[in-house]
Amino acid sequence: MKLSQQQSIAAAVDQWITGISGRIPGHVIFVENPEHTGYAKTLAGEGSTILVLNGDKADAGIVPVSGSFDAAGEELLVDGTLSLEIQDYVAIPFVNLVGVTVVRITTEEDWQAFFDDAGEAIRSGHFVQQLTEVNAVLAERGLLSGAGKGNLLLARLHITWDGSVRTGPYGTKIGKVGDSLVDLRVRAISLKPEAAVASVYYPWDIQDSLAAKPWIPRYLAALDAWKFIPREDRADTRLLGFGLSLYGAAANHGLPSASAPFILKRGAEHSLLDTQTGRLFKIGTDAAAIIEAVSNLKDIKAAARVVAPALKVSVAYAEGAARGVLERFDQLGIDIMGAR
Repeated sequence: MKLSQQQSIAAAVDQWITGISGRIPGHVIFVENPEHTGYAKTLAGEGSTILVLNGDKADAGIVPVSGSFDAAGEELLVDGTLSLEIQDYVAIPFVNLVGVTVVRITTEEDWQAFFDDAGEAIRSGHFVQQLTEVNAVLAERGLLSGAGKGNLLLARLHITWDGSVRTGPYGTKIGKVGDSLVDLRVRAISLKPEAAVASVYYPWDIQDSLAAKPWIPRYLAALDAWKFIPREDRADTRLLGFGLSLYGAAANHGLPSASAPFILKRGAEHSLLDTQTGRLFKIGTDAAAIIEAVSNLKDIKAAARVVAPALKVSVAYAEGAARGVLERFDQLGIDIMGAR
């Protein structure tokens, strides 16, 4: 099989797991009962992928999968090549991630542990090591990051064994086998993002918790940032904004947007990591403090006022330096504020 096909299948699986559209051109349909394969094909558009549990390997219109998608500790094998281990969030700190691992958040205990771990990372800079591994794939990332808000495209559909159609593996029922894609989309329009987990845990307090923690998307981005850092460097590396500030950031300064670059501190050295491109730039301490303040406050003048005392320079000088730093990185295609 060509590498491009492998990449396409992996992207489709990622979209099915996370609920984030755009991984593939169309939507992903997971079918538990092979008898519903024909119906699934009526829902598939150009660029869609159909994953069928115990599906016919000779059917070129589907991707066969085997194993279990809904039991912790079990394995799901996609197209005979991509192996996924399923684990509950609460178990992750005690699991050695050998291969790609889907981290499910499906119970009250899972959610509480997730929020506790995220809060600890913000306060102290301590991250659950397993979550920073390349092999860890956090399920329902769309809900956690807010990417599912206003998404009427139905990034995924899940057809259960008895023929119910859900918005995802743990989502809300929006129809049954035989319903048209138009009808399914109409029923999905009124759903809130938390409907993605409605079949496993009553989600309304989850949405309240996410809304009260607007920094969750930045925390998720930090988990991704760690994946760019070599394992041998991690013990000596800190991420600014997570228990560490160079200019003395106040709580009301907030955190950068999820897509803004990260400042890494390793010993006395600082680097800027752009996770959008994977590029890493060495920078001085003053530049790091300026970038941190600008990223937090998203305003050059406000950043200059708070960073000037730390740099022991005038506000006017700090503002000029900040504009110079932003202009330099803008020329390199790096958006310090993460607004693009």
